[in-house]
Amino acid sequence: MLFYRFATFQVALLVMALAFMPAHVEAQDSGETWTFMVYMSGDSSLSSNVPDDIQEMKKVGSSDTLDIIVLADSSSIGDTNLMKILPGNILDIELATINPAWGDELDLGEPETLSQFVTWAVAAYPADHFMLDLWGHGNGWSGVCPDKGNALEAHELREAMVTISGAGIQLDIISMDACQMGMLEIAYEIRDVADYALLSQKDVPLAGWPYDVFLGYLGGNGTVEEKAVAMIDGYITWGKARSLYSLTLAFLDLSELDGLVQSLDSYSIEAISMVDYFNPEIVRARGITEKYDGDAQYDLVHLLQNINSETNCKSLEAKGREVAQAMDALVIYESHWTNTLDEPADNAHGLSIWFPTYAATIDYMTTSFAKDTGWPGFVNAMAGHFQSPSRTEAVNIVNAVPLDSDDDGLMDSIRISHDAQSAGTTVLEIYRPDGSLFDAETLGASAGTMDIFLESLGNYQAAFYLRDSNGILLNYTLVDSGLVKEGLSTISGCVNSNIGRGLKWVNVNLVDADGRIIKSTVTDSYGHYTLDVIVPTDTNGSGLMLVCGLGSSQTNVTIPFLNVENNIDFTLETSSEYVPWFVRIIGLLNLGGIMLLVYWVAWGREKKPEKANQEMQYLKTNEPISPQ
Repeated sequence: MLFYRFATFQVALLVMALAFMPAHVEAQDSGETWTFMVYMSGDSSLSSNVPDDIQEMKKVGSSDTLDIIVLADSSSIGDTNLMKILPGNILDIELATINPAWGDELDLGEPETLSQFVTWAVAAYPADHFMLDLWGHGNGWSGVCPDKGNALEAHELREAMVTISGAGIQLDIISMDACQMGMLEIAYEIRDVADYALLSQKDVPLAGWPYDVFLGYLGGNGTVEEKAVAMIDGYITWGKARSLYSLTLAFLDLSELDGLVQSLDSYSIEAISMVDYFNPEIVRARGITEKYDGDAQYDLVHLLQNINSETNCKSLEAKGREVAQAMDALVIYESHWTNTLDEPADNAHGLSIWFPTYAATIDYMTTSFAKDTGWPGFVNAMAGHFQSPSRTEAVNIVNAVPLDSDDDGLMDSIRISHDAQSAGTTVLEIYRPDGSLFDAETLGASAGTMDIFLESLGNYQAAFYLRDSNGILLNYTLVDSGLVKEGLSTISGCVNSNIGRGLKWVNVNLVDADGRIIKSTVTDSYGHYTLDVIVPTDTNGSGLMLVCGLGSSQTNVTIPFLNVENNIDFTLETSSEYVPWFVRIIGLLNLGGIMLLVYWVAWGREKKPEKANQEMQYLKTNEPISPQ
């Protein structure tokens, strides 16, 4: 009995202990630690903002899972400070701890200062994750963190990153609390030393980022990606109430950057060969592209979208699609907000690119991006056309028409015709309905025709490029309508009542996404229906709805895509409420006829015996009448 009571007491204690445990224990971060390093270059007009942001950091402060380490410099002489931010306090650290040769006034515009700070902080405050924040003025690819005018230029930023990486350090996130640093040219410089980047295409408010918000998320629960997404959302929410600027912020997966740069290099090379022909359209495209605060910084995706729409060039469109796909892989999350007092940010996609009206400068050519891609060549080729756009064009007589090769009433191929051409060589490209390249042919120098048989159903496009011996485009012709491979799609089924009987005279309509009736029929006496649709002449085969209706009863079925044979059955309620008016009238007429028949039969039976008696009585009292 004593053992039983003791065991019962132990169980009770365990239950009480579990009851009073914090409810969020299971959701806590699994002990992962962060070191947050701030490279605070305030020896500029931002000097007065340094203490404000440090005060925000003190609201959170370092903890068991978060170390906040700051190297800060303001506009006075001898005011460079190294510190650990504590909750509501600061722990000063001697600068000589990093480098015995350091005095009390450092130049944060030098790459060595940055690399030595980071390598020391990582060693002194080991953690599971590291985030480096570059704080100061920014001017896109021209540089960041100026100290008395000496900024970290793009190639110097790269130099610091190489040193940090060479020390065996891999950062989780590099963020830049600086204006206009969300540029492809900058992201490319830091790609090898960090997994992710947190960058803004537009200006950042003078107050900088809300560090009390950011550090609260960094020290909380969640994955690296979840923390970064929360930071972005927190920044946009904070800025809507405080910022005079429109806001942008993007979280980038730097491991995807090489793929983006390679696709853009391919795009640039293709575009260079077309500048003499398409420069008027490219000038217009640049003019309608979203531009940000710096010198000729344009949203990359928006720029290529506009070039595609203005030129309608299938080759550039295909290359641009590869760039867009690479951007989708690179940009994990992006958010923006337009302040009506500032320039818009509605078309921000995460990264900007430099596209001036003049040739690439010597400084720009020092960036790794300029060295590794053909983009500067495209910039240089366009530079001479902004003042007076003009087209160099040669005549090229070509055409493409649809063809029904087997006379079954359905188009299945394309007939190409072309005249003789001495100005250059014509290359034909056929594009599938999804925009991918289906076929490419080099047309002969003499006039002729050729037939190209198509594969999948849909609308095709034929693009003709006349190029000279150097590959320069002389003429572009696009046939983008009427080139179709057709197929017959049959939709059939049965419309039944809720008691299992087939319903006749029921309307069945095939409707597209715009509500347009493509085909319509009614069911036969057994409830069966059939619709024959030519794809894509009648419809493109997607985004369709089959509508079955009987009176006020209606059932809809969405058809994601039409197959050759499509079987779709319906069941409808058939109470009197749903019987069509004409069926009701016919029913009433039939009922009236039956009632008249019954009445006539009954009346006839009552009258016939009376008439027979009258005739017999007459015969008894009168002589028969002889026939005449």
